[in-house]
Amino acid sequence: MLPRTFQANVDRFYQRVILKTLGDLPTHETLVVGEASDMDEFLDRCAAQIDNYTANEAAKAFVLTLDGLFERQLARWARAHGVKFSGATDLSRAAREIAAIDVGAIGVASDLHEMHLAANVARHGDGSACTKLLAKAPQLWTRISFDYGDIAPAPVPTSEELRIGQDELRRYARAVVQFWGHADPLPGAVLVAPY
Repeated sequence: MLPRTFQANVDRFYQRVILKTLGDLPTHETLVVGEASDMDEFLDRCAAQIDNYTANEAAKAFVLTLDGLFERQLARWARAHGVKFSGATDLSRAAREIAAIDVGAIGVASDLHEMHLAANVARHGDGSACTKLLAKAPQLWTRISFDYGDIAPAPVPTSEELRIGQDELRRYARAVVQFWGHADPLPGAVLVAPY
């Protein structure tokens, strides 16, 4: 029952917490830059900047939480089957040993790996995970023009330019849900996430 329970827990977390929270946060498509005509306009522009910054930080917190939840689930699943598991890097081996799952063949390996790297970047900033993620998913750095500027003084670390959006979080949640569906040995397993 662990895979089915884990799948339901991830789905509920994604649907009830991530989507709801991010949906409630105000964001602005393109920020206006340049000289403001008055103090009210300037303050509105500052508020929009902070709104976008806050939404991106919330998304980074959610990728970190989603990755941590999945890793804890994997460790519990592996222990229940007497399989040694030492973190997300052991995912492929544990999945093969326990449930004969090839994470590449079921189409979730890339998204799970990207999620794990993004979580490590959110947690630690610049470092080897940031370098690997930039090479693997450079599109996570391409939305930087006019969505917000870093609000801390320069220089800006590469990791601070990481943008996690709702599309990325959907892909990551979908990959976790699908993984647990394929690990579920019971009849009626849900193999494809509804999002």
